[in-house]
Amino acid sequence: MFIIIFCLIIKYKKGASKMANTQLSDTIHVLTYIAYFKDQKITSQAMASSLQTSPSLVRKILANLKRGGLVCPGQATTHVSLAKPAAEITMRDIYRTLPDRGPLLNVDTKTNEDCPVGAAVPVALNRYYAEIQAAAEDRMARITLQDILADIALQNDR
Repeated sequence: MFIIIFCLIIKYKKGASKMANTQLSDTIHVLTYIAYFKDQKITSQAMASSLQTSPSLVRKILANLKRGGLVCPGQATTHVSLAKPAAEITMRDIYRTLPDRGPLLNVDTKTNEDCPVGAAVPVALNRYYAEIQAAAEDRMARITLQDILADIALQNDR
């Protein structure tokens, strides 16, 4: 019994040490920055400063957004702009530009196949996780970049 509990604690601690994936948050941040400062000179350095990251990461995000049809770079990187109005860009559109986008929830497939629970839980969870994924993407389709900009305006008015 002690060995089983010890193994579960070790497995939990390993998983807990992983950083949460912030790709979606960072990508929304970049798009919001572009929309917010649309009439100003925008550089990857300035966006990186806002994100507290490197300009190279911002450039990677911009490349993904360009491939996804959400931004139009001008003749210089300082003229980047949204490809369509903020009210027409949904969180789901943004989510779908992520290169390493996987499901929001992942089933642990390294469970004990000889245990009736270990063998069955991954199968049971896959169905529920697929439902959660679909519901989340449906909700993301109803949240626009304009909604996020409106929230930012409210926060800045305080």
